[in-house]
Amino acid sequence: MDGNLEESIKIEATDSRVSEVMEHKNDTALEAILFASPNPLTEAQLARLMGCDKRQVPLIIDRLNYSYLDSGRSFRIERFGDCFRLYTLPEFDKYISRLAEIPRPARLSRAALEVLAIVAYRQPIVKSEIEKIRGIESDGVIRTLLERGFLTVAGKSDAPGRPLLYKTTQEFLEFFGISDLSELPEVAVPETEIPKTITLVRPPEEPNSADEAE
Repeated sequence: MDGNLEESIKIEATDSRVSEVMEHKNDTALEAILFASPNPLTEAQLARLMGCDKRQVPLIIDRLNYSYLDSGRSFRIERFGDCFRLYTLPEFDKYISRLAEIPRPARLSRAALEVLAIVAYRQPIVKSEIEKIRGIESDGVIRTLLERGFLTVAGKSDAPGRPLLYKTTQEFLEFFGISDLSELPEVAVPETEIPKTITLVRPPEEPNSADEAE
């Protein structure tokens, strides 16, 4: 074989492999962007994020949709007005709708965290003591935390009027990802200056859309 022809064939083969690698990189990059984006994206936005020509975007989307179809994937890339987004095929709606049956963990407001912190470190504790530490009426917050299962009644105090005593629950431990109260952060302040906020970090599965407790 002529040396020049052989060299030409090698160059073409190399160029072809480079082209395939670049195509795959662009395809997976666009897929990753659409997967991560909370909103549909335009051709111009996708091209800018990928660093490619806008005219390549429809071609990449066509290749991806063909590969999804060919491999029997449950989703496609859909044009939504002037934008594109990932969506699941309608035949999977009955499965996806079951997600709504999974209870959503509550998000807690600052007031709720204050009350939980006080109860966690001082339990069992009566409402009047909680309010003395917070400096504000806490009936509504305590009621909400009881309803959510983060607090429970631990009996009655021997003080005049026999006020209810409150303590945290297993739900409280699970919410903050700890096994027992000994894992609470140590408080390096006098007993009378218990902090009003819990410094624990909730595990990352908490959805942003969850409701807040009072």
